[in-house]
Amino acid sequence: MTRLIGWWLWGLLSLTAVVGCASRPAPLAPALVSDACEQQFERWHLQVASQGRQDAQDWSPPGFPYLRVDRLLASFELADLSLAQRRDWLSRAHGKARQAWWFEREGGPADASGWLAGLHACSAQAIAELPEDEASWRRLAATVRVPDDYRSGAQIAGLYPLVRPIVHWRATVTMQGLADRFGHYRALGRWRFYGPPETERQAPTAWQRDRLGIPVFEPAALERLFHRHAPVWRIDTRDRHDRPGTPGRGLDGRLRFGLEPVVYKHLGFAYVGGVIQPQLVYQIWFAARPAQSWPDIYAGALDGVVWRVTLDDRGRALVYDSIHPCGCYHQWVLVAGGLRPAAGLNRVLEQVWVLAEVSAGAPGPLVLSLSAGDHHLVGVQAGAMGAGFSGLGSLPVYRLEPLDRLRGRSAAGGRLYRSDGLIAGTERLERFLLWPTGVDSPGAMRQWGRHAVSFTSRRHFDDPHLLDRYFVLP
Repeated sequence: MTRLIGWWLWGLLSLTAVVGCASRPAPLAPALVSDACEQQFERWHLQVASQGRQDAQDWSPPGFPYLRVDRLLASFELADLSLAQRRDWLSRAHGKARQAWWFEREGGPADASGWLAGLHACSAQAIAELPEDEASWRRLAATVRVPDDYRSGAQIAGLYPLVRPIVHWRATVTMQGLADRFGHYRALGRWRFYGPPETERQAPTAWQRDRLGIPVFEPAALERLFHRHAPVWRIDTRDRHDRPGTPGRGLDGRLRFGLEPVVYKHLGFAYVGGVIQPQLVYQIWFAARPAQSWPDIYAGALDGVVWRVTLDDRGRALVYDSIHPCGCYHQWVLVAGGLRPAAGLNRVLEQVWVLAEVSAGAPGPLVLSLSAGDHHLVGVQAGAMGAGFSGLGSLPVYRLEPLDRLRGRSAAGGRLYRSDGLIAGTERLERFLLWPTGVDSPGAMRQWGRHAVSFTSRRHFDDPHLLDRYFVLP
């Protein structure tokens, strides 16, 4: 019997390895670069990979090391783009590559900065030729799909079809419990408020769009937009684990956390009724989610909340949604007059959890209430400042920082993210229960672009089609 079990386990491991290898694209020679440039790209890739400096936020299509794409860029049918649209698409994809190289350079050898000039020169010629090179363009179109963050091998080995009903049931119980708690939470400690940077809350001017239909912002206008929609954070505070701050990693590999009122911002995009609209992302970090019992499968180092605002053409909120930096607990807050759940949507079956609806155009920022310890969203109030909350006085003001600031070397000297986009040291015990779902290390914190948000389907927080899948314009 033991021998049979051994052979069965060996077969599963072999199958997992085969499926895992099959999901990786075969290496391709770079398109439209010289042999010397190919060697430069290969040298960069080998050094960055061997030293754990590879940036995982965007995907480099095989054979095109001078490009990086996110799920928005990968959503375009490249074969249908005009020559002008191809150039706009390439400008964005190449810009992402240059940005990734900059962060990968940090922490490298002293001459790494000098290598960037060579990469830029090698990619410039390829970018100039690629729009009109039909063979290379077709090759790009065939390889531009961004891989999802689910491991098919783990799902096969974990007999996922049999496990899925149990996972769905447990997820429903958890999310329904959080929904019932919303609006009825009683503080365990003391409420602390953190207000957004002061700015004029004037209506932003209309923005332009490029030839792909993607909104284009002047830096000052984008900054006003972020300030206009920045929320007040109302946090039930018992100890230092409920105070916001900056995550980092020391040169010794250990996680570090500096307590200071900082919120990180990021610009994303999504289709709304087939039109690409901007999304403002605000991310707050905490030092840990402390254990509330033993064992606590959800406890571990670092925690936080990601709050996202999807806008219309006039800079007004259409819908809000939120996750934790692990990709867990995806929840929605509707806006009066904004997006509505699609007719016939089975919210429980699809795991679409709507917590509340807030009024549109209320004066002042939204107030987001977070619980102590587990940092769940337990309240959202529009126009609440000065009415409903007493004794506020002068709010401590938090600082808005680009989320990209965490991609390279952190303030503590080491790199926060691993080359797979996860944050080492933030693993949770729940990963031993949920690995059959295919999510890599469930519960661990991760980089933007790597948030799988469902244990019962394949869904990503940055999927540009996510809104059109579940919501409609009224």
